[in-house]
Amino acid sequence: MTDKLLLKDKIETFLFAEADCADDWKLKEWFALWADEGDLLYQIGPLDTPNGAEISHNDMLYLVSDNRFRLEQRIIRLQKPTAHAEWPIRSRLRHSYTNLRDIQVEGNRINCKVNMLVARTRRDTEGVSLIPGYVLFQLEQHQDQLKIRQKRIFLDLHMLARPGTMALII
Repeated sequence: MTDKLLLKDKIETFLFAEADCADDWKLKEWFALWADEGDLLYQIGPLDTPNGAEISHNDMLYLVSDNRFRLEQRIIRLQKPTAHAEWPIRSRLRHSYTNLRDIQVEGNRINCKVNMLVARTRRDTEGVSLIPGYVLFQLEQHQDQLKIRQKRIFLDLHMLARPGTMALII
C-alpha cells in the first residue's frame, strides 16, 4: 500500500471513530479526540453554503462557532437534564462520512473534506430528520495519533426543519 492510501485509511478510520462517539452519545470520548492545546474551532456555517472553505466566521453569521472553552461547555450542558432539546429523550443519531478527498498535508496538519449525512430520530417525534452537508476537517498528527484541530460543517439545507436540530453534536 502506498503512503497516500495508508494516510487515507488512517483518516477514514479516525473519522469513523469520531462519528461513532457522537452517535453513541459518548461526548467525553468525542471531545478527547480534539487537540489538547491551541486554538480549536468547531463551526456550523451558514445554511446552503457550497463554498464554505472561502467564508470566514468574521464575514458571515455562523450557526455555531465554538472555541475549546465553548465546545467543552456545550458538551457539559448536553449531558444535563436542563438540556431540554435532548432530555429526557435523547436523539438517536447516525453519521455517515463519504467521499474523503482534498487531503493536504502541511507539516503535522492534515486538511481534508468529507461529505456528511446525519440521520436523527427521536422517540417523541415522528419521522427522521436528514441533515446533509460536508465537513472540512483540520487534523493534527501527535506521535502516531490523529487529533481534531478544526471541524467546519456546512449544511446543504435552505432552512432548519425542526426546532432543536442544532442542539446536538454534528
